[in-house]
Amino acid sequence: TSNPTCQLEKEVGPCRASLTRYFYNYRTRQCEKFKYGGCRGNKNNFKTIDECQVICGGGQ
Repeated sequence: TSNPTCQLEKEVGPCRASLTRYFYNYRTRQCEKFKYGGCRGNKNNFKTIDECQVICGGGQ
């Protein structure tokens, strides 16, 4: 994918929530689940796997 958001590393952030989110792993070319802390982080952070796949590609 050429979208720069999709090339960012997964970033959990410093807060302690445990929210299920999805990120695009450019190494595996897949959208993958991770636990987001709830604050900061980066734009490679999607609420649904569908949103991740629409923006970055990477069906599972």
